[in-house]
Amino acid sequence: MPRMQLSERRIGAVTVLTLAGRLVLDEGDVPLRERVDALIAEGRTEIVLNVHDITYMDSSGIGALVEQYVGLRRLGGHLKLVCPAERCRRVLAITHLLSIFELYESEDDAVRSFVTTSETLV
Repeated sequence: MPRMQLSERRIGAVTVLTLAGRLVLDEGDVPLRERVDALIAEGRTEIVLNVHDITYMDSSGIGALVEQYVGLRRLGGHLKLVCPAERCRRVLAITHLLSIFELYESEDDAVRSFVTTSETLV
């Protein structure tokens, strides 16, 4: 199995990370943690994860999502998920994480939500 693929785009202050493949122990969780940690070190704490093309997620993948979410929240940042496939939605529902993560159907909606969040805080 190939490692999880991770691509990055920046839209203003928001970083969009698109994940494809398996978000599992070592193959996916380590690259995700390392990239988000690097973004935090750069001061980029508004992150959208597009997980539409995640084909499988194990407990390490779930742990990586939760760890990054909590770390960003502690710094005043946000981690939002885009386009979870049905399989991913089921995993999030079973683990009671659907009520924790903000889910969006499109990257545009997720990116726009940061502007709305910032405006309501002012």
